[in-house]
Amino acid sequence: MAVASVPITHGGSSMLKSVAALNGRAFDTDPVIAYMLLGMSQQERLAYLPTYWTALVKSALLNHAVITEADGWKAASVLIPPGGYIENVWTLLWAGFLGVLWKIGLPGVKRLWTEFSGMTDNAKKNGLRGHTQYYYVFSIGTEREHRGKGLAKAIIQEHQKTAQAANLPIWLEATTTGSRALYLSMGFKEVEEIRLGKGKVAADASIQPHGPGVTLWAMVSFYLSIRLLLAYSNNSTNSTKKKHSPQETLCKLFKALRIRPALILPVRSVIILSL
Repeated sequence: MAVASVPITHGGSSMLKSVAALNGRAFDTDPVIAYMLLGMSQQERLAYLPTYWTALVKSALLNHAVITEADGWKAASVLIPPGGYIENVWTLLWAGFLGVLWKIGLPGVKRLWTEFSGMTDNAKKNGLRGHTQYYYVFSIGTEREHRGKGLAKAIIQEHQKTAQAANLPIWLEATTTGSRALYLSMGFKEVEEIRLGKGKVAADASIQPHGPGVTLWAMVSFYLSIRLLLAYSNNSTNSTKKKHSPQETLCKLFKALRIRPALILPVRSVIILSL
């Protein structure tokens, strides 16, 4: 299926039940989710996933998240806009997450906040290069029988257009090698490889003393418009009273933003930076 032909719709709370159910199926073997729910048997975890995702997505919706579905709920994502912070305690409580915390217990709370949130927050400090405003792909999942048809790619492209229009980066965490490869092919850069449960679990989150842990990849994609670069150029020129060529201006901008221009692809009026 060509990506351009994929029908896509966006919505909010009316889509909560559908996306929670889809995520429950799409993430049924996801090692990161399995690690978060480590205290449950496989049967318990699979039965609990829709409830777990309902609380998570409801918390995202309270942070003005947008739910996007592709081709009649064959794939879907949850995108949190700039300024949203799903780990906000009051938001989580309002979303009914207290029941989830009770279910996963103190060890689960530590896995969620100390490990996952702590490590990904540290990665953001390095990967976002000082940006405090960014789009966050909270989740994206595809029904197993519809994978490899370009559905997730079509959704990500929608989010890239949104970020491009706002001149803001997109942040996400890939939890499988397949999703990591997809995001890399779409211009995302890997910021950090993160290991959860190192020394405690195997790569699939099963209990294994001295195991390697489960892996996720923190990733980011930046979109800066030519107009924004020119504005920066004009401000720099006015402040220094010294004229610079466009090439010199770009180099100065990259240096100021700590950007390594390893890959610069012109796309219409936008350059995509692989940082």
